[in-house]
Amino acid sequence: MNNPQVKQALGVLTLIIAGILVAVPMAEAGSSIRNGAVGDKAPGKHTRRIVVDGTSRSYDVVLPSNYSEGVAYPVILGFGGWQHTASQTRDYQKFETAIDNTIVIYAQGVDNAWAGAPYARTSLNEDIAYTRAIIDDAATQYGADPNRVVAAGLSNGGGFAAALACHAPDTVKAVASVAGAFYNPTVTGCTSGAVPTLIMHGTNDNVVGYNGGIRHGAFYESVDSVMRTMASKNKCSGATTRSRSGNVTTFEAQGCDAATRVERIEGGIHTWFTDPSATAHTVRFLLPYL
Repeated sequence: MNNPQVKQALGVLTLIIAGILVAVPMAEAGSSIRNGAVGDKAPGKHTRRIVVDGTSRSYDVVLPSNYSEGVAYPVILGFGGWQHTASQTRDYQKFETAIDNTIVIYAQGVDNAWAGAPYARTSLNEDIAYTRAIIDDAATQYGADPNRVVAAGLSNGGGFAAALACHAPDTVKAVASVAGAFYNPTVTGCTSGAVPTLIMHGTNDNVVGYNGGIRHGAFYESVDSVMRTMASKNKCSGATTRSRSGNVTTFEAQGCDAATRVERIEGGIHTWFTDPSATAHTVRFLLPYL
C-alpha cells in the first residue's frame, strides 16, 4: 500500500493526501480528562486489558510519535474483519502512518468477530459497551478525548462501525465502512442523531456483494439500502449526486445534517483497498471530525 507521507508539526494534526496538507489544531491540555493515570506512555503500540460487564477484553493502542502527557488527543477506532485480530487489523489499516497527533485504537473482537454478524458470540449491546469502555480507558490512561472519536472498519468490522453510527451515535463523530457486512440488525432500528458516514465497496466483491444477499445463513443489506438508511438518519433532503474519478464512482446525498457518501470501487473486490487507498480515503473523510 502506498501510504500518504506524514509530516509532524508541534500542536497540529497533519495529513498529506494527494499533495495537500491538512492541519487541525490540537486541544489544549486543559481539555484532557486524564486523571493521573499510570503505565507505559511511550510512543508506539501497547496492549490494554479491561473488564467489561465481567468479561476480560483487550485492545491495542498506538500512541503518536510525539505523544505528550497532559494533551487531549483525538482517536481513530479500527475494527477488523471476521477472524482478524487487532494486530492483523493494524497490519492493513495502518492509520498511524497516515495521521499524527492522534491516538489509534485497534479493537479486539470476541473470537475475532463483531456483533451483528450471525457468527458473532456478542450482541450489539455488548460490543457497544466494549467500545464505550475502551474509549473511557484510553481517556483515563492516555488522554484520549472522548468527544473526538471516529471509527472505521473492514467487512464485519465495517458493519460494526456503521452499527455505532446507527445505534450509538453519541460514541462517534463520523464512521467509515470498507467492504462492510451489513447483517440485520447492524443498521436497522437506528437511534436518532446524525453521523457523517462513508461507505467504500467494490462492485466485484464476491464475499459481501454490493447488491446484498445471504451469507452464513443470514441476510445482509445492499450498499444502496444502507445508503438510504443513513441518508434518512442524517436527514438528507436533496437528490444524490454522482461523479467519477478513476475507478471510484462517488454518490453523495445532498441537503444532509451530516455527510452521507458512497464510494463505489469499480471492479473492486472484498479487501481493504490499495487502489484507491482505503486508509487515505477514510482518513480524508474522517479528519474534519477530529
